[in-house]
Amino acid sequence: MNGIYESPKRHAVVCVVDGDPAVRDSLQYLCDSNGHQALGFATQAAFLRTIDDVHPRCVICEAQLPDGGGVELFQTLKQRGLHFPFALLVSRNSMNAVRMAERVGIEYVWPKPLVDRSPLLSFLTG
Repeated sequence: MNGIYESPKRHAVVCVVDGDPAVRDSLQYLCDSNGHQALGFATQAAFLRTIDDVHPRCVICEAQLPDGGGVELFQTLKQRGLHFPFALLVSRNSMNAVRMAERVGIEYVWPKPLVDRSPLLSFLTG
């Protein structure tokens, strides 16, 4: 195995994890409208419960979730040996979350709200 989580049960999807339904729906719509199947999850627990049935192509996650944080989710995935592109959305004034993301190896950190869509579109096609 090449270190990438693979499941024969589903096609690869973009997983959007955000507690705000409006943000989650907007990101799912943006992904879907650009040809990428997307599934949304309100909490990290909901995402982790379905990880065996979903084949994440990549994850877009809010830094602050109702049941933890995006950095914590990234670390949990790493500990389980699950590696795929991971993007973290942070509020504009959350330098602490940005520093923590850099420390654990999250390559994609974007300010929220996501005004410029080009990093997201690059992330999806990369």
